[in-house]
Amino acid sequence: MNSALSLWLFYLLCVVFAPILVLGTIRKTKARLQNRIGPPLLQPLFDLVKLCRKSETLSKTMCGIFRLASVISLADMLLIAWIAPWLCYKPGPDSADIFLIFYLFALTRMFTMLGALDSGSAFGAFGASREATLSLLVEPAALLGFISIGALTGSSDLLQILSFSNAQLSGSPGIWLLVGTAVLLANLVESSRMPVDDPTTHLELTMVHEAMILEASGRNLALIEYTHALRMTILLGLSVQCFMRAIPSIWNAEPAVQGLINLTGIFFLAVLIGIFESISVKLQWRKVPEFIAYSLTMSLLASLIAIGGRAMK
Repeated sequence: MNSALSLWLFYLLCVVFAPILVLGTIRKTKARLQNRIGPPLLQPLFDLVKLCRKSETLSKTMCGIFRLASVISLADMLLIAWIAPWLCYKPGPDSADIFLIFYLFALTRMFTMLGALDSGSAFGAFGASREATLSLLVEPAALLGFISIGALTGSSDLLQILSFSNAQLSGSPGIWLLVGTAVLLANLVESSRMPVDDPTTHLELTMVHEAMILEASGRNLALIEYTHALRMTILLGLSVQCFMRAIPSIWNAEPAVQGLINLTGIFFLAVLIGIFESISVKLQWRKVPEFIAYSLTMSLLASLIAIGGRAMK
């Protein structure tokens, strides 16, 4: 009983602080590469606390959707964090259907766009339009990768697909690397990171995510920012889960070691994102589909390997 309670407490700490530390790690990495000390790792937490203390400014054209959207998005993302196996040591339900998880991701995106449209801002509608276009392109890339692995296991349950007891996939490091890379590239699009979007830009015409939250303030903005960071962290966790299974020695490791590698891998990918954002430039809007095509190509290659693997059985 004590071990189960300790596991739940540690998991709750990861849900609360992992998104904050991931975002802080990215900012710290970018600062160090620019020869600056940069903000502390907990600066995103300080920012959220500061926003919660501020009052909100609401437009007269807004109805309840604007404020309701941020609450529903956060609740939806917390549900995904509970269902999806983004951590090896995560307690939770006995099943995690791929399609349910991606429908929940789409639900969060839909309410974010509805909130942007409800604000009555031209830039909010502009950002929502771009977000809808990106989601249409990137969702098949991320979903197809997991479906290809599910085809080998004969299940759409991520808990079975990512189970270390599924020894039939321990000898297929190639497909795991492809799916992990596809999800990582899709995460850059989902999280509006470079080179798709610049989270530090002040040019409204180039924004995607930032354009949708220009009218948000106070607690409402704090909920949106935390939800966005949690979504990025969950997708990073799913990428790490795939990369871990591409290393044969991890399959037989102790659960505590697997959990440590999982958590370390999330922050390692955060460092890589910080490095990548420091050396890359934002793509022109018409070039973004070409970047998403890399993720889709990885998933298609994984699907071909899966089809070939099933044909050989």
